[in-house]
Amino acid sequence: MNSEVNAKATPASALADVRVVEYTEMASASFCARLLGDAGADVVKVEPPEGDRYRSHGPFPDGHPDPDWSGMFLYLNANKRGVGLDRRDSRQNAAFGDLLAKADILVLGGQSAEIERQGLRRDLLKHLNPGLIVCAITPFGLSGPNSGYVGDDLTAVASGGLSFATPGVPDGVEDPVKEPPLTANTPLAELMAGVLGAAGCVAALLVRQFSGQGCEIDLSLQEGVAAVMPYELAHAAYHEPKKRELLGFALMPNVYMPCKDGYVVIMAVLEGHWRSLMEAAGNPDWAELEVFATARERARNWDALEPLLLEWTMSHTGEEIARLAQERGVPCFPAYSVGQMMESPHVVERGFLQELTSPGGQSFKLPGHPIRMGATPWQSFRPAPRMGQHTAEVLRDWLGWTEAER
Repeated sequence: MNSEVNAKATPASALADVRVVEYTEMASASFCARLLGDAGADVVKVEPPEGDRYRSHGPFPDGHPDPDWSGMFLYLNANKRGVGLDRRDSRQNAAFGDLLAKADILVLGGQSAEIERQGLRRDLLKHLNPGLIVCAITPFGLSGPNSGYVGDDLTAVASGGLSFATPGVPDGVEDPVKEPPLTANTPLAELMAGVLGAAGCVAALLVRQFSGQGCEIDLSLQEGVAAVMPYELAHAAYHEPKKRELLGFALMPNVYMPCKDGYVVIMAVLEGHWRSLMEAAGNPDWAELEVFATARERARNWDALEPLLLEWTMSHTGEEIARLAQERGVPCFPAYSVGQMMESPHVVERGFLQELTSPGGQSFKLPGHPIRMGATPWQSFRPAPRMGQHTAEVLRDWLGWTEAER
């Protein structure tokens, strides 16, 4: 393995004096912390004894598993220092608390209930460090009717409405020679670039505090899209073709299933999840067949398993299946249309959508800000301006122009 290069951020780096602790089981939080590290923060990644889950996910060079060469892990965790701690050990858990006492930011990623169980809400940590910022990334947020639901990326795509807005995994192009490319029904490239651009602007503002100089931010939409496709990029970089004969990244069920009133996403690749799902389905005899004994076997024999599972899902609504599964800790959620997402009690209670009224009196809703900050909550204080609405006002306020000069 290559030795470290530029192991420490230079004093001129935007976030050179910022200390970050990452403690997560999710790619989203790892990517968040990596972006902070890219801007110069000293990011300490705390891993349990078994290591980050992405160390074992691959893909790997030449297909040989190596926890230090997982393409996914390498991408998500550049510009960090790694620390291994077993928080079940009292001394090591105390060391974790000492790290938090010195940190500026704690980046968390996981299930809401687990964050609660481990006592990692900010109110429980502020005695260690009153200035600590806690960024918690969870499937459904830390409040609302569904906050206790477990989930993953596919569950989030379904619950957010993107499943019906985007033809993608697991219904992607099977034959790229015969089938046309698929495009998301939302400007994902531009939206992702907006997030990255905002991070770049914050970094640039911090750099200006040291240098007094502005800078040019060169952000490519192409690279912005590629930056969030580490799985595909790692396969290409390692010249390892994806095995399309095995669905759901070679594990099943990790799929959308038709149900009584639409579709439901079920992620039950772990053996505990599979057994719990079968319990929810009434423990059918076929669940004990050897051909369905493991997630890989279920993927290899999906053509036999799918109709058996379909018989159960088609007898229930998506909400019924999700409730039965979630009660047993299985990631599962109805595949919401955008309208269903907007009207769901969970989204309504969290106040995510902003209700506006058009000049014609028609009411409609638009997304608010997805980041919750207690001391400085997001506010909507001005609608989008009409053409030229504030020209005179801005010329007066910013430039001091008089009416005669306008």
